[in-house]
Parts: sequence; structure tokens; C-alpha cells
Amino acid sequence: MEMKEKISRDELLILIMAVLTAGVLIVAVHSGIEYLNGYREQKENAVALEKEEQSKLEMQKKQEDLEKQLKENLRDKELADLRQQLLDLQNKSSETESAVNTATGETEDSVADIVKHWSPRITHIKCSWHTKSGELYGTASGSATLVNFTYLGIRAITSKHIFLSSTDKSLPKSCVLSLTDKSSYSVLIDSASVSMGKDQDWAYIALPKDGVLSNITRQDVKLCSNVEIGDRLAILGYPKIGSATGLTVTEGIVSGLDETYYITSAKIDKGNSGGAAILIKDDCYLGIPTASVVGSIESLGRILKAKFFIE
Repeated sequence: MEMKEKISRDELLILIMAVLTAGVLIVAVHSGIEYLNGYREQKENAVALEKEEQSKLEMQKKQEDLEKQLKENLRDKELADLRQQLLDLQNKSSETESAVNTATGETEDSVADIVKHWSPRITHIKCSWHTKSGELYGTASGSATLVNFTYLGIRAITSKHIFLSSTDKSLPKSCVLSLTDKSSYSVLIDSASVSMGKDQDWAYIALPKDGVLSNITRQDVKLCSNVEIGDRLAILGYPKIGSATGLTVTEGIVSGLDETYYITSAKIDKGNSGGAAILIKDDCYLGIPTASVVGSIESLGRILKAKFFIE
């Protein structure tokens, strides 16, 4: 009986030791689990921090790239603005040079170019009157301008008074038109070959459509639309006191305007009638130099406006 009680105490002791050991193990296991959980939490926190830092770095890089792009765009715009400013300065310089050229001699060059452009169109015209028996009893001369009308064909525009005899207002029998290249055309004058203005001093002479005349008149005549007092002009024609062999050019300004005429300071002499008045600034056709009005101080020429005989 004593032996059993002793064993029981030993067993109890062993049991107690086992329980204590188990408790220690449980505590250790619990501590290990808590440690492991803490480690995992720290690791997860470290990973989260690392991701957050990486995100911040990526965002910072994007901002830096954006700032760099903005700076490049701004630089490109500044360069474009600088180029435009340079181009504007160059253009202003060209305009200034052009203005200087105009003030120092461009007018002369322009007049020379105008004469070269228009002179083939300006012809000398000489008309003859004959008796019924064929005897010559009168002549008249002047100038004419060649124009190719869409529906009429090639016509020489001149002054009506050249065709009317000073005695009986009869038409001449024929007229000879001489060009600057020395070629000439003889035209029989009748109601079919001549058209005249009713109230204004203009007339058309019908001409054949040959190669020479077609080439001279291939471009349409540009009519002036912006004429102001003070504008410079040139008169082209064959005045009797001008060159004995060629075209004569005189210059002047538009001195005044009325409903039918431009009034000009340019010299218009007998023989200029029917020639061409050209506005220098636009190289356009003003009309027919037709008459002079003598004043107390000077003679002012008159130019019949083209709108009265060219539509």
C-alpha cells in the first residue's frame, strides 16, 4: 500500500512536470507564433513602404519628365518667336529698301517698263480724204491703241475727231496704221469698219486678226479702278512735235477729276489724240488723251475715261 502511494506521488510529480513542460511549450509556441506574426507584419510593412517609396519615385520622375517637356516646348516656342521676329525684321528691311528705291529712281524704271509693255499697242494713224475723182484733198493724223475685244475682235481705239473732216464732217476714204515694229495696215473706212461714240470723242477701227496683231493684243487691257489726284501717269502717242520716227512719252499727274475726264498736267499735243494714258502705280489703262484746255497760266490735258468706251 505504501509502494502504490509512493508511485502515485512520483506519477503525480511526473504529471506535474509534464504539465509544467507542456505549459512552457505552449507559452513558447504561443510566443513563437506571436513572433512569427510580428515578423510577417514587419515584412509586409516594409514591402508596403518600399512600394510607396517606389511609387513616389515614379511620380517624381513623371513630374521631372513633364517639367523637362514643358521647358523644351517653351524653348521651341521661344525659338519660333525669335525666328518670326527675325523674319519680320527682314521683311521690314525689304520694304524699307523698296521705299528707298522708289524715292531714288524707281519711278524712272517703272516708266521705262510701262513704255516697253504698252508701246507695241500704240500705233500712228494717218487718214486721207479724196474727191469722187480720186484726188487727195485732206489728211489727218494721230494715235491709236490696239485692243482685242471678246465679241468684236481686234480694234484700234482712237479719237473720233480724227475721222471727221473739218469742212463737211465726212469720213476719210482710208487710214494707214503704223506699228512700232515698222509694219503697217491700210484700212478702207466705211460704216462697217468704224464705230464712233455719240457724245464722247472716241472711235473704233476694225482690223484683221493676223498673227502679229493677235500676239500684240493677246493679253486683256487692265482698266484702272483706283485713281486719285496726284497719281503719276504717262501719255504715249505720236505728237507732231515729238519724235520724227517713233513713239513719244510725256509724264504728269492726275490734276483733277470730273464725270467724263481725268484732267492732267502731262503735256498733250496735237497728234497725241487717240494714244494711251497709263497710270504708273498700277500699270493700267486710264483712257484716251483727247484735248487740252488752255488757262491763264497753263494748259491742262484731258483724258477720256476708259469706262465710256470699254466695258
